[in-house]
Amino acid sequence: MSDSITTAPDGGRALNTALFAGVGLLLAMDVAGAFLSVSAGLNPTFLDALGPQARLSAPITMMIAMTVLVAGATRRRRAVAVPAAALLLVAGVLAFVSGFFDGGYAADLTAGQRVYQIALVSGHLGVSVLASFRLARLLRQRAKRL
Repeated sequence: MSDSITTAPDGGRALNTALFAGVGLLLAMDVAGAFLSVSAGLNPTFLDALGPQARLSAPITMMIAMTVLVAGATRRRRAVAVPAAALLLVAGVLAFVSGFFDGGYAADLTAGQRVYQIALVSGHLGVSVLASFRLARLLRQRAKRL
């Protein structure tokens, strides 16, 4: 029996699919943003554009973490899904907050680059909201059983 999004017993398939789609969209935006950063001269190399000085993408470590966390958050096993959903929620918020501390929001960007940055950060916050819905659903299931 598969432990994937298609077997969510609680009717949460749509939410799980939305989480996967949200993270998938973020990954695509991160890669595209890295290419934009390099072509605009914001970063010298593609790997730099996916590192700590990324302006139009998340660092590659965050991308890997979000991929692992979404896989865990959409599992049927609560012991895996609850902490993964909670961490996915936190990761999205951290992606937003980190821009205040790493200089990302103070960077000299064109209007188009700034719009792209806002869209990317909004996407991270959107995934956090979806993760919070998933976490709430999982916690309600536990409360119903008690």
